[in-house]
Amino acid sequence: MHIVKNHTQPIAQPMAFNTNGESGLVNTDPQKGKHGVTQVVKLNKNQSTMLSYSPNTIIAGQRTYLLHSPLSSTLRHEDSYFMIENELLGIVATGRTEAEAEQDFAQEFDFIYQRYNELSDSQMSERIKRIKTVLNTIIKEVNF
Repeated sequence: MHIVKNHTQPIAQPMAFNTNGESGLVNTDPQKGKHGVTQVVKLNKNQSTMLSYSPNTIIAGQRTYLLHSPLSSTLRHEDSYFMIENELLGIVATGRTEAEAEQDFAQEFDFIYQRYNELSDSQMSERIKRIKTVLNTIIKEVNF
């Protein structure tokens, strides 16, 4: 089980978790149990969750994109699907599993990088030009 915890709060806090393909929220008691482990008070598997997804390498097919820094995105689990969204680049990827959503994200990233770099500035809107600039700035190198 992967748990995201905020250690700065002294009161019971909800924490996002992802385990065995299931996501949800866990409420924990900040008072340690008898073995010094944070106690799980309540487990909500069916609740929608939002986590951080920040890859610093993106592998799409035969291309590997090495980034200068992690690409901050959000990973959501709602109902029976996962969604990864990067608002800056306009990418929304989905999948039945987290791995499928990650693969879809990599394919979308690869597509827009390749496509936007094929187009001349006169063929793009101002928004697409900005995305192209961001892509070319965040990518350190592309390996085939």
